[in-house]
Formats: sequence, structure tokens, C-alpha cells
Amino acid sequence: MSNFLDCIDVEELRSSAEKILEATGDGAKKAYSGAKAKYDGLDADTKKAITVGLCVFGIVLLVAGCFYLLGKRSGRKEQLDFEYEEWDCD
Repeated sequence: MSNFLDCIDVEELRSSAEKILEATGDGAKKAYSGAKAKYDGLDADTKKAITVGLCVFGIVLLVAGCFYLLGKRSGRKEQLDFEYEEWDCD
């Protein structure tokens, strides 16, 4: 892993990121400020509902990820190698 990190060209990554930021312009800032303005305009109950909904969604993703990783791990353990012979049913 450390060998992979040593091979990363930081200057190339920086220049690529700068090109992407130049291409998007202020689009991300405008989208964020627009969403924040709409969120600030909501009443307190709606804000709480959004917060609870996002928390529940995050918990569901966390639990699903745990089950996925556990299933993937146990699937690797249960790989069996066996020999079989074919029967001719003529």
C-alpha cells in the first residue's frame, strides 16, 4: 500500500483538480447556496423530519454495509473444492 502511495504524482492530481474546478466554475457554490436558502426557509418541524430521515437512511446504509461485508467474508470461507465423476446415463 505504501508503494502505491509513493507512486502518486501530487502535482498531476493538483492540476487535474484545478482544471475540474475551473470547468465547474461557481456551479457548486450556487447549488449549495440555493439548497441552503431553501432549507433555511423551512419550518422547524420539517427540518427535524429531514434530519431524522437522513439519520435513519445513514443507519440503514451502515447496517446493510455490515451485512454485505459479513456475507462477503463468510462467502470466501465457504468455498469448497471437491472432485466429482461424471456418470454416463446411456
